[in-house]
Amino acid sequence: MKARLVQIGPMKFEARADDSPSILLHAPPKGERKDAPSPMQATLLAAMGCTASDVASMLAKMKEPVTALEIEADAERAKEAPRVFTTIRLHYRVRGDGVREESVRRAVDLSTERYCSVGAMLRRGGVQWKTTYEILPSG
Repeated sequence: MKARLVQIGPMKFEARADDSPSILLHAPPKGERKDAPSPMQATLLAAMGCTASDVASMLAKMKEPVTALEIEADAERAKEAPRVFTTIRLHYRVRGDGVREESVRRAVDLSTERYCSVGAMLRRGGVQWKTTYEILPSG
């Protein structure tokens, strides 16, 4: 994997990995961010995207009638520099009529324990990783 980052403004950067579209990262003083996530926010979003793709793929392979998947995250950071994540809580909302709880639990567990590379990297760095889920009707 190769990537490139270019500064495009005060504390604002455009980043691109391989042939992907570019993304903006913005690290201004607190309260001044308007148009892009900070690098730490992007890390949390990357973890969410990683596990979401795992869970969605596994539930599709299990032929579960999923109509939507949402994840809400809450992350805590160290109080002193470096302000690393200390805890990440992920709450999965799976929508679909007749989705089996056993399948959702298995997909979340497999993503957490085996497949999500971003999550594994964060956990190896000492981040506590907590997951919960709920199954809701299509809507």
